[in-house]
Amino acid sequence: MAATEVNNYFTKRYSSWLDFANYHATRAGIPSEANDILDEVILCLLKKSEDYLLEKCRSPSKCGRYQEIDILALRMIKLNCYSNTAPYRAKFKPIPTANVNLYRLNIADVTEPENDVSELVYNRFAQVRIVFDSLNLCEKAKMIFEYKFFLGERFSDWPGPECKKELYEVYKKVENLIKAKISGKTLL
Repeated sequence: MAATEVNNYFTKRYSSWLDFANYHATRAGIPSEANDILDEVILCLLKKSEDYLLEKCRSPSKCGRYQEIDILALRMIKLNCYSNTAPYRAKFKPIPTANVNLYRLNIADVTEPENDVSELVYNRFAQVRIVFDSLNLCEKAKMIFEYKFFLGERFSDWPGPECKKELYEVYKKVENLIKAKISGKTLL
C-alpha cells in the first residue's frame, strides 16, 4: 500500500522534476545528463525506507505548495548538478576532451625493460652447462645428468642396467652440486 502511494506520487511529479533537472543541468553545463541525474535522485530516494518516504509524501512543506518529498528531490537534483562530490557527479566524472594539452600533464616516461624469457632461459642453461663441464664427475654421473637434464629424456627409457632409484639419486646429487656451485655455497 505504502509503496504504491509513493510510486504514484513519483509518477505524478516526474515531469516537473525533469523540468527542474533540465534547467539546472543546462546551467551546470551538462544539459544532456538531466535524465540521468533525475534517475540517480529517484534511485537514491527509493533506497530510503518506505515509512520515511510515505511520511515525506504526506506532509506539506513550509511553503505550502509542495510536499516535503518535492523539496527533498529538488535539493538533491540541484546538488547532483553542481557539486563534484555529489553521487551522480562522483560516479560519472566527465572524460577529458581532445582539447587537453598532453604536454602539460605530468606523466613520467618510464620505459620498463622487456624481459626476454628465451634469453633468460638460454643464459641459465649456458650457466648450468659451464658449471657442469667444470665439475670433475665420473662418466656414469655425467651420462645420467646429460640424459635427463640436457636431452630431456625420461629415466624409464634409460638404456643402461641401472635401476630408476639409482639414476634419480645420482641425478639429484649432481643437480644439488650444480645449484650449490651457482649460488656460491660450495668451496670447489
